[in-house]
Amino acid sequence: MNSDKNSSVLIVGCGWVGKKLGKKLTTDGFTVFGTTRASSNFSVLNEIGIKPVKLELPASSLSEIRLPEVDSVLISISPGRGENRDEYPTIIGQLSRVLAEANIQVMMYSSTSAYGNATHEVKETDVVPHRNSDNAIVAAEGELLEHVPEAVILRLCGLYGEDRHPAKYMAGRTDIADGDAPVNLVHRDDVIQVTQKIITENIRGEIFNVCSCSHPSRTETYSVVAERLGLKKPTFVEGGADGKTVSSKKIKDRFDLDFMHPNPLEFLTS
Repeated sequence: MNSDKNSSVLIVGCGWVGKKLGKKLTTDGFTVFGTTRASSNFSVLNEIGIKPVKLELPASSLSEIRLPEVDSVLISISPGRGENRDEYPTIIGQLSRVLAEANIQVMMYSSTSAYGNATHEVKETDVVPHRNSDNAIVAAEGELLEHVPEAVILRLCGLYGEDRHPAKYMAGRTDIADGDAPVNLVHRDDVIQVTQKIITENIRGEIFNVCSCSHPSRTETYSVVAERLGLKKPTFVEGGADGKTVSSKKIKDRFDLDFMHPNPLEFLTS
């Protein structure tokens, strides 16, 4: 159940995770608002109990960013790819300046791509958010903390769930590099579980990695998943065994947390 302190939540960016989270929160008694760029999405959000708010980012001026009064805000905006990613820090910066005026809990879904091409186990202190970073993810985190220093940043690994897995995009491909590289994935249900704990316990001023505990190789993971889904197996070139593994020890210890899907292979092959 929700606490007295946090009974209403705004999800900025109701995508694949945001919609499922919003539906879960409404079931648990929260009042949930969710932003969308298109009015045509209002009916979808209303059907699952989320109150729709139209919001286009980046905005031409901060006065155009009108948000409902809530206890908690979750920024769940995809950073995009290619040139679109360059706009991401600007968007987060605009939101952060607006949110700085309210004394509320602010959270953001970030990405473990903040760690770049690290070749070891990475933990939260390995990368410090900085608004002038060349890494758009790190720069966006810096923008957030510049204006909302008590914000919570959740660095998510590759997302998967019962209706989505990155293996679909690799099916049939050949000679994919770094077949021995460890995979860093997290199930959507675990992201939702973690987010609710952050909200209900009113956590402030933290950075957490959110990643499954097991890190099978790319070859093993995507071959198994392709077979399960009835897709043509991809083939890989050996290498990459020294690739990064993302540690979730901090968040597991903080909340005495058990992941619902600690091993991507166990879930996907069940």
